[in-house]
Amino acid sequence: MSEPQQKPSNDLNSEIRTSLIAARVMFAAAVLDLLLLLLTLLNVFPVSRGTMSAVLIPVFFLLLAAAAVFSASVKRDRSVIVEQEAEAQKTERLSMELELAKTIQSNMLPNTYPVFPERKEFDVYARTEPAKELGGDFFDFQMIDRDHLALIIADVAGKGIPAAMFMMASKIIIHNMAKNRNHDPAKILKAVNKQIGANNQSDMFVTLWLGILEISTGLLSAANAGHEYPCLMHKNRDFILLKDPHGLVLGAMDKTEYRSYEIQLVPGDTVFLYTDGVTEATNAENEEFGLERMVDALNLELDVPVAKLVDNVRGAVGAFVGDAPQADDITMMVLRYFGEEGKPESDEPEAESDAEARPASAVSPEGIIEIGNRSAMPKTSAKPADPES
Repeated sequence: MSEPQQKPSNDLNSEIRTSLIAARVMFAAAVLDLLLLLLTLLNVFPVSRGTMSAVLIPVFFLLLAAAAVFSASVKRDRSVIVEQEAEAQKTERLSMELELAKTIQSNMLPNTYPVFPERKEFDVYARTEPAKELGGDFFDFQMIDRDHLALIIADVAGKGIPAAMFMMASKIIIHNMAKNRNHDPAKILKAVNKQIGANNQSDMFVTLWLGILEISTGLLSAANAGHEYPCLMHKNRDFILLKDPHGLVLGAMDKTEYRSYEIQLVPGDTVFLYTDGVTEATNAENEEFGLERMVDALNLELDVPVAKLVDNVRGAVGAFVGDAPQADDITMMVLRYFGEEGKPESDEPEAESDAEARPASAVSPEGIIEIGNRSAMPKTSAKPADPES
């Protein structure tokens, strides 16, 4: 249930002014009525001058005291109005600053698609929805060189202004490290973690998945710093969940090693990434959306544009949550690989024979758990990070 909306401060001030005017009119009318009553009584009942003075003098002082009390009340009310107007101006200024910060934060993320219209070997898309004015989730697509694309999705602990500031700082550090390091995601995460931890006086941390695609070969190298498990769809097959090797979140400890692993993509393969705002979205009964519903939503329509995949998951989350408020930022990212031939004009799914049916869960020799059809998973390998930073 939504909370009742508060009236704007200008409306409240107008109501207070109206009440003050009404009080003044009522006070003046009461004084006038009292004087008229006294004059009427004096005219009806002839009294001596001494008696009249004995009656009018107390009344005069009574009215004088009442006027003093009323004057003090008016000053007090005027002071309240001034304070309320100052608070309203402060709130309006803060709202404008938050809106400006929201615009700056939004402009730091890719928001024009296609992001790389000149590249036909792949397609990427991402979208984020903050739970508050400012969010802690972020994503990025970065061409490291002509043959390597970096994909980043992250989730800063917390929400609001502190998380947004930490998010922007982390994004800049990651961007710079990806440019200056080699193509090993584990090395990049290690360097990023060291720099974030060196100045992390607020004890905040960020989960992050970093992938570097070698465009010419389709080799996707990745490392995971406490982030959600990625999903993979081999062409014409269902999405599966990959429980990849996890490292510690960024910012928790300065000296942390991370582990890179590789996925060999072939034309038509799709990778889906997300933050926990998707799987942990809750309905009115406090039930979470969960991984199973997310994968089911991905598999509703496979042969659709990357943006449509995101729309399908977001629609499933919205239908599940209903009127329950959004508790966390929701961010999703999709990569589809086409190879050197580029995006085909027609990409109809091929029928899968019953002979290719696979177990619901399997564990690869390299330690990556595949949730879904085993043969949907291309050859994968995991390798430890180079000890040199």
